[in-house]
Amino acid sequence: MNPPQTKRWRTLRRCLVGLAVCLTLIGLFYTVENWRGKRAWNNCKRAMQAQGVNLDWAAYIPASVPNDQNVFGVPEMQKWFTGRGTTELSKRLFYPGYGSTNRARLVLAELTIVLPGTSAPSASGATVLQWGDPQAKVEAARLLKDALGPVVVDPIGSTRVLRSPEEIRPAQILLHCQSAPASAELLQFLPKPIANATFPDSEGIRVELTGSDSYKVTMAAPDTVADYLKWSDQLEPQFALIRQALQRPHARMEGNYEEPSETPIPNFVTVRILVQMLAARAQCYFLAGQPEEALRDLTLMHDICRPVMEENKPMTLVAAMINVAVRGLYAQTIADGMRLQAWREPQLATLEGQLKQINVLSPVQRAFELEPVFLCHELGTKTPAQLAKLYLSYETDYKANSWKAREISVLAALIPRGWVYQNRVTGAKLFPNLVACMDSAGQMVFPDKTSAYSAFKKQVDASSSHWSPYTFMASFGIPNYDKACQTTARNQTMINQALIVCALERFRLAHGQYPETLDALAPQFIAAIPHDVIGGQPLHYRRAADGTFLLYSVGWNGLDDGGTPGKSITEGDWVWPVFP
Repeated sequence: MNPPQTKRWRTLRRCLVGLAVCLTLIGLFYTVENWRGKRAWNNCKRAMQAQGVNLDWAAYIPASVPNDQNVFGVPEMQKWFTGRGTTELSKRLFYPGYGSTNRARLVLAELTIVLPGTSAPSASGATVLQWGDPQAKVEAARLLKDALGPVVVDPIGSTRVLRSPEEIRPAQILLHCQSAPASAELLQFLPKPIANATFPDSEGIRVELTGSDSYKVTMAAPDTVADYLKWSDQLEPQFALIRQALQRPHARMEGNYEEPSETPIPNFVTVRILVQMLAARAQCYFLAGQPEEALRDLTLMHDICRPVMEENKPMTLVAAMINVAVRGLYAQTIADGMRLQAWREPQLATLEGQLKQINVLSPVQRAFELEPVFLCHELGTKTPAQLAKLYLSYETDYKANSWKAREISVLAALIPRGWVYQNRVTGAKLFPNLVACMDSAGQMVFPDKTSAYSAFKKQVDASSSHWSPYTFMASFGIPNYDKACQTTARNQTMINQALIVCALERFRLAHGQYPETLDALAPQFIAAIPHDVIGGQPLHYRRAADGTFLLYSVGWNGLDDGGTPGKSITEGDWVWPVFP
């Protein structure tokens, strides 16, 4: 063998040896990582089982329910209240008046400017105001609101009035000024909003010139209570079907429960529009002086939560948080009835019975318990390609055929199975952190433990940002639960306060005034007074000199701010009925 051939053979042999060494090291790397990952996962499962936690998804699949005993055995309930997106019912529930830009103009006031040296025109019943007087703006607000009459603002932000346009008599205002103000200045002088503080721009307040020194104040004509009730009454057959279906004892949505990602969930769109409509109808009945009809709609709102959200199995965070939102709206609607002094003793007693049944913490805590199971199952059953797709779904600039997508797909195929096991361990560690955030049986939420969970999540996120192979997949499956805990605590507080306020109102109706302390309510008007879900101490209450009362929770910060609301959910006290 000549020297050049020998040299080439030596080079080839060295390359082959190097390749064999590399392949051996790679094989050893995969073997070690897979062994370490599987051992960590088995240890984790044993530790969780010792705590009574079953990480097997199959254990959470609900048993079948006889069709004639199943709320969702009614075909319409299955079609209307499961899945995502719009349904036949949600389309029918949408009020055509929402967002209309072609509303007629309603005249609220006729305004005349009176300048020095000019005589004021004679106007029967006109109110004289002085430009620059701090009280003038307050009086103008009162005049415009009195002209409009009783109003409610529904959950969408639409204003409804009791009076028909023909019954509204514009306020007559004589405004004495040193110099003629411009229309823009007059608009600033007048109150804005007049009725709808939630969406003030929807009122479309205008000041329109009608003469040399005269103007009219107009707004977009709101719907009347009568018109809205007449329109929504056409849906009574659907309401009747829902009420009848709710009489069945069990609830199980039809769908594929084998995979967590395909588990049927409540249809958020339909639930949201339905409960908003029921709340709007109840508000209309308040103005119409029909509290029993308002209670009927609120009862349907209350009853639908049980089968559609609260008995949802396996409990998903989506279902639990929809339930939190619906229960919060239910309590807010009760507060509207209190504001309008619509409720009477029979309705208040019934509302108390409904309110004391509500525990929004329980479904949320069950959803928290299930989240690690969901995450571990997903990581344990997905192929490398599916895991890559899951990873890419969190990328804002993801494009299916991009180089980045191809690169990550290739890398996913090279991931050792042991890394997946380690990520499952990270997901399983969610359980003690999440469950510790609240105690549904004791009606308590713990902001400090929620902070501890947040610290754990930040640790996982930080590892993910530095690409830790043991956390990067789990980090994308860990939502931010802080907001969920805060909203749950706030809405349960609102529900507990509504329960107490019903008892307070019953006491006032019986005795002519509110009690000095909450202790005077039990046992005649309330069986037990709920405590503050933050801290577990009694809710703060005091009767005011003007005959009203102040009722509040210390809120998320756990500090008694004397009944002063904050600018956000984490600041200040949670005061009835004003929440940030």
